[in-house]
Amino acid sequence: MQIERFSQLHRVCERAARKCEYPLVIEELHKNLPKEWWEAGESTVIFFLPSAIMNLPTKMDRRAALETIPNNTPVKNLRRFVEDGILTLWKKRDDVEQ
Repeated sequence: MQIERFSQLHRVCERAARKCEYPLVIEELHKNLPKEWWEAGESTVIFFLPSAIMNLPTKMDRRAALETIPNNTPVKNLRRFVEDGILTLWKKRDDVEQ
């Protein structure tokens, strides 16, 4: 696949994030992006992970998905970043429902 527009990278990252488990997310990115776009994809997909993980059906599923994020990712404190994103989205959803 040739990446020529932001929307292409956006779609690939959003689809990959739906895998929820970090190793599967990265695998999906690498499968669907040219190698020269892997770094950009890995930097972008983290913004889709909170929403994808939040949409899992149970707290146990969400916790399991978070546990798959290793401590040695290129983005320092990635797991905390994703957890914060989930909490922010959760709060916004609660605010909208009230």
